[in-house]
Amino acid sequence: MGFAVSITRFTQYVQVAVQGPADIKSFVELIERLREDTAFWSDRKVLVDLRGVEGELAPAEQIFLGELVARDLQHIDKIASVVPPERLTRKSESAAQEAGMRLRVFSSRQEALIWLTVTPVVEMQGASDFSQLDSGL
Repeated sequence: MGFAVSITRFTQYVQVAVQGPADIKSFVELIERLREDTAFWSDRKVLVDLRGVEGELAPAEQIFLGELVARDLQHIDKIASVVPPERLTRKSESAAQEAGMRLRVFSSRQEALIWLTVTPVVEMQGASDFSQLDSGL
């Protein structure tokens, strides 16, 4: 693989930091490695930090990778990728989401972590109007 990859486990997610020149072969090999490794992880949320990748892929290659991630990493609940702002195209994100994968691409690590780790508040049915609740006081 043409990438240097560093994997760090945190309480709520696993971070995969990637460095090296962008080429489709290295990305495909990275996804293959993640497919094999993550099959044995109990972790189901992954942050992929791509800010250390030099260069970018063609739009068709980005779409292909989104589809490949959706196919090969479907056992992962959520994947957040972080890229430099100038490389944010959302092509891989759209392709992965169309295939049913919960993948989002961000230009901010903080925003990616919020999306990845914060559980949305689910409104209680019938209790969204608090005036209807009996306070009992």
